[in-house]
Amino acid sequence: MGIVGRSSLQKAFAEGATTRPLSGLVDSRDFPHVHVDQSLHLALERLGSVQLDTLPVVSRADVHKLEGIVTLQDVLGSYGVDLQGRK
Repeated sequence: MGIVGRSSLQKAFAEGATTRPLSGLVDSRDFPHVHVDQSLHLALERLGSVQLDTLPVVSRADVHKLEGIVTLQDVLGSYGVDLQGRK
């Protein structure tokens, strides 16, 4: 389990490595994540600290087991902030 960041994808594209397997782009070193029992506030902090707009939600028993994802739009929406500018 890990994260493929936008910068990794952009670098692969710039190098013409568009057929390279995603497994070669995954950063699995202590990847940013949250657990289902953690707060939206913590999710927002993690999203901001690593400048991502999506985080995996993983099992506490096995961080390689994906439970779901949380997006910046989800978190901000729960606080009543609409990134699309709609009301």
